[in-house]
Amino acid sequence: MKICSFNNTILMLAISYLSFTSLAYSQSQKERDSCNGVWQVELKTQSAIAESKGQKGIWIPGNIYLDRQLSACAKEIVIRQPTGGEPLLKGSTSQHRYELKNKLRQPLTQTGRSDYILPVLGQRKINLWAYIPHGGTFYPGAYRGILDIELKSDANSVIATNNYSFNYQVAPYVRAKISNTNDSWLPPTGTSIRIDLGNLTQKNRKELPLFIESNSYVDISMSSSNKGSLVNLKNKQNKVPYQVLFLGQQVSLINEAEFSISNRLLDGQKMAIYFENSPMPFARAGLYEDIITINLFAK
Repeated sequence: MKICSFNNTILMLAISYLSFTSLAYSQSQKERDSCNGVWQVELKTQSAIAESKGQKGIWIPGNIYLDRQLSACAKEIVIRQPTGGEPLLKGSTSQHRYELKNKLRQPLTQTGRSDYILPVLGQRKINLWAYIPHGGTFYPGAYRGILDIELKSDANSVIATNNYSFNYQVAPYVRAKISNTNDSWLPPTGTSIRIDLGNLTQKNRKELPLFIESNSYVDISMSSSNKGSLVNLKNKQNKVPYQVLFLGQQVSLINEAEFSISNRLLDGQKMAIYFENSPMPFARAGLYEDIITINLFAK
């Protein structure tokens, strides 16, 4: 009798143990089934912020939105480049790395070499940044980034996945300023700069010290209102010819003159324009003037 009682006890314990395991599995499965909802990833390239100094990088703000149900059960967001390694922007002729940062612009926590981790902490809106070093100096064109993003309830449980892509468009630019004066760029709509050659009865030479910067190739055109002559403001029949020198050559202003700069001026370059007149001791007294229009085009 004692032996039978002992065997029944063992059998009852085994049944009880199996019943407990089944209950735990059911609860875990129920939690996973209930952890679903709507979420969205967005990198706002139209709101990108350009650095004016340093690496001349680009900061792109981003957000990950979770609905109430997902924000309550998700623990972390895992972001990775689909092919592994550092995130890459790919253009038609080149590719460039970029970095993922948290809302304070600090590097994201990484696991291994390619997984970036963002904690959810019950938030429905998680802020992040994509930082593109030297992004302001890329060749003009379209660049594309692709990310695989996972939403996890714990280290081993993936709730949902998202394959997210975005485009970063680099526009050609060219800008100019007067060297050795201040750091302000000339407005793109143009401005008026006066060059005083001085007493025209003697030879004079004056410099317009332009500093030009561009991420592309640049075309420059020059045109003269008076076809390369200074005209007396009171008697327009009286003229004094003058010369313009640019890039080591004399410029004829009888017609519009055009130049192409085939090297990119990423760090800027001084490209001075010189104005010079021959002495005119018998020129009629008065004020002489010409207007030169200079246009810069980025290609």
